[in-house]
Amino acid sequence: MKVKKDNKLIIFGIIVVIILAIIAFIVSKPKNKIDYDKMTDEEISVAIQEDLENKEKEELSKMGERDRMEYYVSEFVDEIENENYEEAYSMLYDDFKKNYFPTLDQFEEYAKTKFPRMFALEHTNIERNGNTYVLWVTLGDLLGSKDSAVEMNFVIQENDLNDFVMSFTVK
Repeated sequence: MKVKKDNKLIIFGIIVVIILAIIAFIVSKPKNKIDYDKMTDEEISVAIQEDLENKEKEELSKMGERDRMEYYVSEFVDEIENENYEEAYSMLYDDFKKNYFPTLDQFEEYAKTKFPRMFALEHTNIERNGNTYVLWVTLGDLLGSKDSAVEMNFVIQENDLNDFVMSFTVK
């Protein structure tokens, strides 16, 4: 009789171990794994872009508001540095574009003549009013002299993480 009880306990223990192993396997399985084999090239491109955006939002959510604003300005400046004027232009507030740069060509011409070719950013101050931030920035020209530094204010309206528009001091 004792042998049957011991066998039942052993079998019960084995079943519990198997169930725990299955649960551990399911939990450790990567989430949101994308099966690229069943997707078109366009769908793959969209999926990769969405994944990058989600990772960027996750990183932004860990930042304080000043760091996020500095990040947004840096993104804008990087686009200009890399001559991606259309992308930089898309970051601008619509009324600001309408008033100062009604066309992409006008913005591109301004960026080429007024912004240094290679930037060094120094963020000197920040103020917040609701979801709008004013960031004081000194744009230094890495290829020029110290006298070529440009003082600018960037006004950033953040609607959500990585959902923002901006304007800047036009000289």
